Amino acid sequence: MRNSPPPPGSSWSSEPQGPLGPDRSADQHEQVWAWPPAASRTDTQRDGAWAWPPPAQPRRGPEPTGVARPPAGVPYHRLARTRRHRWWMPPLAVVTAVAAILVVQLLMGMAAVVVAVVNGIQGTGDDMFAEPVANLAFQLVVIATMAPIVLGIAWLIQRRPTGTVFSVAGRLRLRWLAYCAVLTLPALICSFAVLFGLTRLTAPETAFVGEFAGGENFALAVGLIVLLVPFQASAEEIALRGFLMQSVGSLGAGPGERRGAGAVSRFLRTPVLAIVISGTVFTLLHDYFGWGLLDVAVFGIAMAWLTWFTGGLEAALGLHVLHNLVAFTISAYEGTLDRVATGGGSWQGVVSTSVEVAVYCAAVVWLARRTGVRRSVAESDGEPDTAGAAAALPEWTAQAEGGRWRQEHPGRWAPDSPADQAPDQWRYPSGDPAHRPDDPGAAAPWAAPGPQRGGQPPPPGRGGAPGPYG
Repeated sequence: MRNSPPPPGSSWSSEPQGPLGPDRSADQHEQVWAWPPAASRTDTQRDGAWAWPPPAQPRRGPEPTGVARPPAGVPYHRLARTRRHRWWMPPLAVVTAVAAILVVQLLMGMAAVVVAVVNGIQGTGDDMFAEPVANLAFQLVVIATMAPIVLGIAWLIQRRPTGTVFSVAGRLRLRWLAYCAVLTLPALICSFAVLFGLTRLTAPETAFVGEFAGGENFALAVGLIVLLVPFQASAEEIALRGFLMQSVGSLGAGPGERRGAGAVSRFLRTPVLAIVISGTVFTLLHDYFGWGLLDVAVFGIAMAWLTWFTGGLEAALGLHVLHNLVAFTISAYEGTLDRVATGGGSWQGVVSTSVEVAVYCAAVVWLARRTGVRRSVAESDGEPDTAGAAAALPEWTAQAEGGRWRQEHPGRWAPDSPADQAPDQWRYPSGDPAHRPDDPGAAAPWAAPGPQRGGQPPPPGRGGAPGPYG
């Protein structure tokens, strides 16, 4: 397609022409299409069409404001890389999130100290309220505050919908979460069966579950655990498997971006670094050592991988919530809430956790493939391509003369006489949609002046090589 003026000597005018001369009513900025006369057409112009006047450059408006959805086809760990993404957003978002979480926890800790002093409680350190159940409830609430903090920062700094932290669908997929919650039961049963067997083989004198020592506060402890643990476990998933993992995953340039073809960008686009960093931070935030750290690392890495594979947090949420509910309830039963989530663990516990996550991941992967769970952003959920389309000429202009019109109206193309076969006998350059050669009731379309073979105007409803209108 060429948008330069017609060649010298051409019969085509440089402005729209009407039956009575220049058409002053025509919009000079609209495209007027015409096929060049055969006499002035060169080999380089054979398959082209003249467009006059040349198309105006598109007017680029201001950068769209508000949040930006991720483009279609993006996997979960890349959801933070939208059209609003800038190189400084991931580090700024992570640093701001860490600072905000620390400030909130500090303020909550100061408020707890004031409450304890007012009530005459002599608490210190982790034993702030001198009561294991109260201390546990406070710790669970403090951890739960991470969720609204990181969701707000994802919206405020990364300028994306908060729902993208949950899944590629931009929301929490409740039905898929329910399916995953059902699959946690066989995984936990297998885990406890392995742990029980290993305990009996290696330390038969050790009780698998200690004697009841929950005391009169056991029912209260269980009630608080059931109420608060889902928020605590969900906050850890949202902050670490969601926000942090996506912030790391947004670092690599896309294939169509500058430096996107480099080896570093190709590696950063993979989920490897996001999974490793997410699992490592999750491990270091727990007060374990020795085998206990390895136990948490196995769980964290497995849940990060499963989050990437399923395109959302639902699978990790299901197992994490139920796992913690069972673990905290057993601690409340044994009266060890003051030592919960601490200690050195054991190699038996590492094996048990490995079996748990292996069985769960296998079941979730099978069900995800069976039900067709989306792992990337769907076309309907992705950001539309509004980057400002260039003033490109339509695809049909690259075809041979009248190719598209001939395909759409084969019955109206056949000539009645050999004279009608001349490619330059008549043209329809009008941009008026009301003038269509295939409309018997339409008025005769005007054509640019030029010599006609036989001196006859084109018959009504016929055209030599018209193109689309409008």
